[in-house]
Amino acid sequence: MKEKYGFFGGSFNPVTNAHINLANLIAEKYNLDKVIFVPMGDKYKKQNLISEKDRYEMLKLATNNNEKLEVSDIELNLPYALTMLQAFKKIQEKYSDVKPYFIIGADNLNKLISLSDFEILAKNYEYIVIKRNDIQINEKIASNPILRRFKDHFNILEENPYEQISSTKVRKSINNEILTLDDMIPDEVYEYIVNKKIYKTNMKE
Repeated sequence: MKEKYGFFGGSFNPVTNAHINLANLIAEKYNLDKVIFVPMGDKYKKQNLISEKDRYEMLKLATNNNEKLEVSDIELNLPYALTMLQAFKKIQEKYSDVKPYFIIGADNLNKLISLSDFEILAKNYEYIVIKRNDIQINEKIASNPILRRFKDHFNILEENPYEQISSTKVRKSINNEILTLDDMIPDEVYEYIVNKKIYKTNMKE
């Protein structure tokens, strides 16, 4: 029987305790052998995105002591941004001996529906969808004929006790010189941010 891996994509700008805790929760709930974080590269157009190298290093620091969690650089060091389908195909090629599940937030269902490759993505891949922002995931699936047809490919994680923590809140806290972020980011990540003076150039030591 193939091992089951979850692939958790995103900017991770920076990685937070919510990302780590959700990955652990998902691994336990869906009996996954590993969860692989897949940070997006520098070529993605996203506001306030720091370098892929720093985001990758912070993910490595945050996952170093957890044998269930790993980080992949499959989307990094590329001359262009990958489409979702291109990224999934690359992951399938590299991890051809595992059963993959792609972990997305409920808000990304809207992005998925808007893609030209939507039907291929819904038909050929399995997802774990994380509850976010009171989005009614079941209603969204029921209202779309393609999602409805492949609803068995969408596993819904209804509980998300970490929704109040976000990378945006971390960046704002740093910008406002709120330096007690123990409940928001791992200590190693905080130290990395301070030492590298990321997000705010005049951060206090």
